[in-house]
Amino acid sequence: MKKTLLIIACFISSFSFAQLPPNSLGADFTVTDILGEEHNLYEILDEGKTVILDLFAVWCGPCWSFAETGVLEDLQNQYPDDVVCLAIEADASTSESDIYGGGNSVGDWTTIIDYIMADDPTGDIANDYALAYYPTIYKICPDRMVTEVGQLSSVNAFMNEVNSCTQATYSKDMKMIGFDGVNAHCNGTANPSVKVQNYSLDSNVTEFNIRTLDGDETLSLTEWSGDLSTYEVATIQLQQISGLSGTTNLTFEIEYTGDQDSSNDDDSATLSGVSEQSSADVTLHIETDGWGYETSFELIDFGGNVIESVDGTLANESTYDWEWSLGEGCYVFNIYDSYGDGVAGEQWGSIDGVVTLEDANNGVLWEGVDFGEGASLAFEVSAALDIEEGMDNTVKIYPNPSTDYTNLELYLANNENVNLKIYNSLGQIVQAVEKGLMPSGNHNIKIDVDNLVEGLYFIELHLGNSIELHSINIVK
Repeated sequence: MKKTLLIIACFISSFSFAQLPPNSLGADFTVTDILGEEHNLYEILDEGKTVILDLFAVWCGPCWSFAETGVLEDLQNQYPDDVVCLAIEADASTSESDIYGGGNSVGDWTTIIDYIMADDPTGDIANDYALAYYPTIYKICPDRMVTEVGQLSSVNAFMNEVNSCTQATYSKDMKMIGFDGVNAHCNGTANPSVKVQNYSLDSNVTEFNIRTLDGDETLSLTEWSGDLSTYEVATIQLQQISGLSGTTNLTFEIEYTGDQDSSNDDDSATLSGVSEQSSADVTLHIETDGWGYETSFELIDFGGNVIESVDGTLANESTYDWEWSLGEGCYVFNIYDSYGDGVAGEQWGSIDGVVTLEDANNGVLWEGVDFGEGASLAFEVSAALDIEEGMDNTVKIYPNPSTDYTNLELYLANNENVNLKIYNSLGQIVQAVEKGLMPSGNHNIKIDVDNLVEGLYFIELHLGNSIELHSINIVK
């Protein structure tokens, strides 16, 4: 067994990027239990009951240990009008007969599970619910929203989760689930998207609007038409917005004629300017630990298009490299670890891996070992950097975004006069630094920006007879 924490789990060798994110829409399914009775998920939810879905495998010792606690049995017996517990044997490689013992089963599961139990011979439920380890225990609310709750130790703990569920109560109601885009803008331009849900009781929705605001100012109004049944979810790609600067707080509001509940109509998101700059040639280097299948990644553009992704197929203690030649624009790199410890395997008796995203010409963009469940980096491919690569002088600015200071790292091929000016977004000079004649070689100029307010600024750098312009974000 790989690792032991307070919550013990069995790991499987193939899965999606991670378990379903909280408040994901649960896929419908129908199962026949070991007694021959059929159960449909949505029919149960339509009765106003919450489903506790226990995905287990007959060979999983920790699954057996959790079932032995009897907490789901007690939950079902004490709250039959509120909850339905479903134990699904989700490993398609095992047979239903293994539930009764035999094969590589831990034992006869009917001796410790006394609520609905069924086998899923297709593996479809495991796929639909992004199963990464056993047992995985989800709460599925009457509104179809799914959240992983894990191996809770008491009936009261499960009921606290159940009581946090909501369901439709009005005949006309649209619900904003939340922002679904990249939390950044690229040179002032963003392509936001949101997820919404028809929360109307027994009524379809065919049209509504989404208003995007910066404070009280409307940036865009996106009209939607179609057909959403009760609890159906849609991802709405909103109109592109531009002219953003620095860090911007946006609000997204549903406008639905006759909406009877305005409390669930809006959501907000903070978008920061992309500050990490890269040339077109980008390299990803991954060295896996002893559990390579836990590591996944994706590289997407700001329109949500996937450039490349790898999902649970990496070998243990192996080395991989990917090289891309990207067009101008902004991109997002997401790295995931399903267990939550990055590639820090040494603590578990293996080796530490490393993940490095590198501008092939200008250095490391991001690097991590113990990055938890995942990390994300937005960066911009700039033609200016490709031009700069052919120059003798090189420039690097970090950290960017900055809070109180930033460093200007220079390599001068020859002796040069070095001066710089910092402009705000209105074109006003807010700071000037005159270094005068500097010898060839490496230099670092520390710039104090603590007195500057939050926002987007531009550094005009004079190196002899050449002038370069670099952007920098100040965050407080």
